[in-house]
Amino acid sequence: MHHLTDEEEFGKRLMEEERRSWQNPEKILSEIGLEDRVRKRHTFNVADLGCGPGFFTIPISRLIGNRGVVYAVDWSEVMIRQLRNNLANLAKETMKNVVITLADLSVGIPSIPKGNVDLVLFANIFHDITDKGVFLNEVKRISRSEDSLIVDIDWQKRNMAIGPPVEMRLGEREAKEILENSGLTVVRKIDAGPYHYGLVLGNKKETKS
Repeated sequence: MHHLTDEEEFGKRLMEEERRSWQNPEKILSEIGLEDRVRKRHTFNVADLGCGPGFFTIPISRLIGNRGVVYAVDWSEVMIRQLRNNLANLAKETMKNVVITLADLSVGIPSIPKGNVDLVLFANIFHDITDKGVFLNEVKRISRSEDSLIVDIDWQKRNMAIGPPVEMRLGEREAKEILENSGLTVVRKIDAGPYHYGLVLGNKKETKS
């Protein structure tokens, strides 16, 4: 009998229905305005960085349909395997628009072409990124234009019954400072549920006259 590892158990918990009661991916994508943006574009690509087993990847894939691709990137082989299984189990929906990559986000994401992504989402991972400078440079590199959106969703820095230890968390103010120091601009905040904050950022690229 196969006994699940801690990481495998964690991956399964990430997809449980109970999680949707406090972090609903469709509601968050609606807050971002993803569906409206997709509708206005001939092509629309999304990068789901730290995708895990597909909690956001799957609803994003459904919204995009044949208009673009979802780059699903994670550093965990276990999470990538579970994502592949979760996609395969959606028998009625063949999610051919998902491009899966195993990569260390603190080092780079060479599989995603420069300037190819309209929305970069990283949910519940920014506090875990060891080299945030390298990571944010990659986020900016893959963003298509100043009209692209970058969304950081992470745990509020306070004690609660779920989530990582409070000392591991990155508070909203500290995250905002790191993001803005990298050249990004906080455009607005979104409701990311009772335990998280959500920052929508713009990537202002220099325009040469």
